[in-house]
Amino acid sequence: MKLHETGVLGYSRVAVPPDRQGRLYKKSERSSTYQRRWCELRGNLLFYWERQGDREPLGLILLEGCTVELQESATEPFTFEISYRSGHRAYKMAAEDQASMEGWVRALSTASFDYLRALVTELEGQYRANGVAPPKEWAVQHRPVVSAVGLPDFEGLHQQFGKEIVKLRAKWKEARAEGTQPTQGDLIDLG
Repeated sequence: MKLHETGVLGYSRVAVPPDRQGRLYKKSERSSTYQRRWCELRGNLLFYWERQGDREPLGLILLEGCTVELQESATEPFTFEISYRSGHRAYKMAAEDQASMEGWVRALSTASFDYLRALVTELEGQYRANGVAPPKEWAVQHRPVVSAVGLPDFEGLHQQFGKEIVKLRAKWKEARAEGTQPTQGDLIDLG
């Protein structure tokens, strides 16, 4: 599966306010310095720009399958890390103050599909523990109509595309290592 760059960039420009926005400092891969970035969280995507108001984002971080952990350090205050179970690249970030750091960590930790699925499962369990069936409207939203006509629901699509992305990323890394893939212009950094 190829991600359509225009579509992803378009999502960074929608008129709907982001879930969270503000300044963060992102540690560079190439050096040990933090770069000041304007960040916007939209769903499970964290877009970042060099400056607020720039048209094109420098990149984005896909938050699916990640954990967000505070990093205690006397020399680097208000820091946290976005890391992945798969062992791919970790992103070291810092906020300007304690309150901002706590808000970002909370927002990023709850941005993934895995978190939402766990939340829905917990709510469904609470309904059933109290001897109450979930509302019919909720059941319709929780189990989409598309699965009734033979199409996969959102979770099925997510798993299907996730497997495809992992395969394509492996091919891309091989081509990049062989020098047949351009190393400039990467919008999405998956690690």
